[in-house]
Amino acid sequence: MNHKQCHINSVSVTAETTHPILCAVLVIALVFSSFLVQIAIAQKMLVQTGFEEFVLNKPPKDWEVRGDGFEVTNDTVKTDKKSLAILGGANDDRVGIAIETDNPIISVEFWVYIKSGGRSFNFKVVSSDNINQNDGGVYVNWNANTVRLFDGAVWQFIDDFDTDEWKYVRVVADVSKSEFNFYAGDDRNEALKAKGKKKLPFRNAAVNPVTKWVVFHVYSIAAPGYVDDLLVYEGDEPINLAVDPVGKLATVWGYIKHH
Repeated sequence: MNHKQCHINSVSVTAETTHPILCAVLVIALVFSSFLVQIAIAQKMLVQTGFEEFVLNKPPKDWEVRGDGFEVTNDTVKTDKKSLAILGGANDDRVGIAIETDNPIISVEFWVYIKSGGRSFNFKVVSSDNINQNDGGVYVNWNANTVRLFDGAVWQFIDDFDTDEWKYVRVVADVSKSEFNFYAGDDRNEALKAKGKKKLPFRNAAVNPVTKWVVFHVYSIAAPGYVDDLLVYEGDEPINLAVDPVGKLATVWGYIKHH
């Protein structure tokens, strides 16, 4: 065997060895990309707003509104220049946004500022098609220095809650179990790390398999409240706001196609 023939055989062996390795790498990459697809689906963002896109002194455009006690404001704001004010109104007035999801679990996060002076607004995660329905979902209220829930029969204490300062809240609602978890902290990082209050009951059992509305609701309100940086997304895992799962997937798939 001369030197040239030896070199050709060497190249052939290398190619035969490399081919199954490349196939294995592609298979692993495809499995990994499939995993990322599942993450992207589980972490679908449904609502993300700091209310900056809305007109001042009016309710958020295209939201469902009843009453005149709701407006986008620059008076009490946590981030940027605007927030949502829940100032008052008649019983059962509300401002809410429709949710489209097939996932029975959703997470809702927001900054909230409750002024002292008594009962403030209610927060609802509604499983009914009818936004007016109070039963069948999360029904939470801020009252003086506490946050509490109504289970369909009585008010239940959830936790102490400071007034006259911004706090961060995260609610994870599981419609399939008619229960939710409640977390709070001085910022998002603290709320995500909090032990929270878990397996809290809905106001009676859910009436649909998924959430239909996220609502800020008025009933016997005596103290206004403010909301900023509202997030609504699927699943019970905190969404990573610094990473776009779909973007990651596109990057991996582009690398596979390129190579």
